[in-house]
Amino acid sequence: MGRFARLYVTLNVPGSNNDTLPWTGIFSNPGTQGQEGVERNGANQRWLQAAFSRAEANHARGVIIALQADMWDPAASVVGGDGLGAYTPFVRQLADLSIRFQRPVLLLNGDSHLYGADRPLANPASATGMIHGTPAVPNLTRITVQGSTNAPAEWLRLTIDPSNPNLFSWSNVPYCKNPLAPASKFLAILGSKRRLRRRFAENPFQASPK
Repeated sequence: MGRFARLYVTLNVPGSNNDTLPWTGIFSNPGTQGQEGVERNGANQRWLQAAFSRAEANHARGVIIALQADMWDPAASVVGGDGLGAYTPFVRQLADLSIRFQRPVLLLNGDSHLYGADRPLANPASATGMIHGTPAVPNLTRITVQGSTNAPAEWLRLTIDPSNPNLFSWSNVPYCKNPLAPASKFLAILGSKRRLRRRFAENPFQASPK
């Protein structure tokens, strides 16, 4: 990797307070759920450590991390919400590694489904900074990508520019005003075509598929 290289890492960090909410229905199995959490969290910690170690060894200009959970979701922190405490060990490790790395770190997450960008750990006294109790991490930027069913439907264009001191820049690109409407229209058209084909098969002189 050259001096302009970036390192990408994906991690299995799900929503629902790191999947600590009880599994339900036929999946209910507290023992298995607890074991899964211990093993998955351990694997995530080792993988994150390995990623930053490689980034430092190869003099990467930045690190990009992708995972599912919004670890600062305000809806989860209110009374009756899912909670966020199960993310704290991971966030603290991420904070420590980012501080040591010193160069730009970009975290991409979904989960809360509304596009937004911030630096959640830049100010320990801020609303997001107080959630997990970390020191200031000014080089960590977080982007929550737009959910697939939210209007407008958008995809994230990420630019990596070595001449930019922040390395990363981005913009949301809309491609559909209402993501549910085209699907509904497509299904309606598809259903009409199938009905016509059935009618044509039954009586080709009374129906002709378009």
